[in-house]
Amino acid sequence: MPERLASSLRGIGHQVVNGVWRLGYASRFFLLTLLRSATSFRRFGLTVREIYFTGVLSLIIIIVSGLFVGMVLGLQGYETLQKYGSSEAVGTLVALSLTRELGPVVAALLFASRAGSAMTAEIGLMKATEQISAMEMMAVDPIARVIGPRFWGGVISMPLLAAMFSAVGVFGGYLITVVVIGVDAGAFWSQMQSTVDFRQDIVNGVIK
Repeated sequence: MPERLASSLRGIGHQVVNGVWRLGYASRFFLLTLLRSATSFRRFGLTVREIYFTGVLSLIIIIVSGLFVGMVLGLQGYETLQKYGSSEAVGTLVALSLTRELGPVVAALLFASRAGSAMTAEIGLMKATEQISAMEMMAVDPIARVIGPRFWGGVISMPLLAAMFSAVGVFGGYLITVVVIGVDAGAFWSQMQSTVDFRQDIVNGVIK
């Protein structure tokens, strides 16, 4: 019994130490990226290319997903609010749900699944074919040349994609509730405009 307990404690300790080591390695890598990626703006064409790769090429999946999420949210919200006689507030429900939580979270997941996985595969291939080692031999910093443009491309693209997802989601909610179901369009927009605050809801949602 004491041996099993000691073995369990050693296993837990090993997992904790391994987790702390990985966290420290990731933090160090993040700090190095911030410190060495300033040169990325001197070669702004590389950053623009990554913005196109991570942002523009992700627009299709963001728009399609946002449209259907907004439509589902509007339909379910209308059915729930109608029971309490507040179906006109469906615009507020759709807008707040998307701008505060669903928009940034779902857009981030889609961004990670498309652009993140593609960048990981690309960098892994560069490592496997020794392109990164060749850069180091030529005195080229791989973090500044490879990681920096991709990092700042994602930082610039992600808030814009989140805002696009929320806007398309609100439009999807409008289509399903106003065009299909027949909710008054004026009530939909007026309720939303009177409740949604630009700084508290939209800006904070984009920052997430």
